[in-house]
Amino acid sequence: MRLAFFPLALAVLGGCMGPEKEKVPGDSLGTYQVVAQLDASTCGPGALGSKDLWEFEVKLSQDGHDLYWLNGAEAIGGDLASDGVSFGFDSRSVVTPIAAGKGQPGCSISRTDSGTGKLSSADPPVDGFEGSLRYGFQPLAGSDCEALMAVEGGFHALPCEISYAMKATRQGD
Repeated sequence: MRLAFFPLALAVLGGCMGPEKEKVPGDSLGTYQVVAQLDASTCGPGALGSKDLWEFEVKLSQDGHDLYWLNGAEAIGGDLASDGVSFGFDSRSVVTPIAAGKGQPGCSISRTDSGTGKLSSADPPVDGFEGSLRYGFQPLAGSDCEALMAVEGGFHALPCEISYAMKATRQGD
């Protein structure tokens, strides 16, 4: 059994820049090419389509101490610390890979995404940033996620976490 939606599962904080133009809150800092190296995974090798090396584009914008991570699907708001370079983002969602049915509880998973890092400069132009991305997965109470275990694109363990070390270079405005 291959779980077709899982290769897209890491796309929320990562890049999935689409052709449509999203509204950019604040002032644009630019578009960045991100190279993310797998740091650790308790979800298992290749879980959710994860790779050892992952590259994507992301836009950043700033409005005061609010920093926005624009992945092409949504603007994820984060905080810029008083030093003007340290940042953090958090996002939460619930995914339901197996819907409940007659006599079956289904499987719903709470997903937490977070990113932390440091910009290369507190003042534009920001040439790049470094940091980490973390994705956590926890089945909701009453869920039966056994069908997702030890299958291609699934999990080797739940709850679990996947983390990446990232480095980004500015590509332009």
